[in-house]
Amino acid sequence: MKQYLISDNVHSLTGMKLVGVDGVLIKDHDSFEEAFQAVLERNDIGVLMISPQLIADHQDLVDEVRFNRSTPLIVEMLGPNEYASEQSSIADTIQRAIGISI
Repeated sequence: MKQYLISDNVHSLTGMKLVGVDGVLIKDHDSFEEAFQAVLERNDIGVLMISPQLIADHQDLVDEVRFNRSTPLIVEMLGPNEYASEQSSIADTIQRAIGISI
């Protein structure tokens, strides 16, 4: 299984391409949906990395795939200027999926 990056940050995309991970740079709202659907149609992608802001902007679409499909595994890919928030995004995802606080 391959990894793939959908990013709004050219530096993140460049870094991942240097280590052999393919991806696409998103410049507008419609481009994300097209790129996301194209990845879902591929059977060779096991891990899909997406920039946090793109996930936030398309949370419903991303959650639908996270909760209803086994692959690809969708993870946030922080860019060089981003940082992990104090709140766990994994805990937030679980809370949305099953409706309980952890």
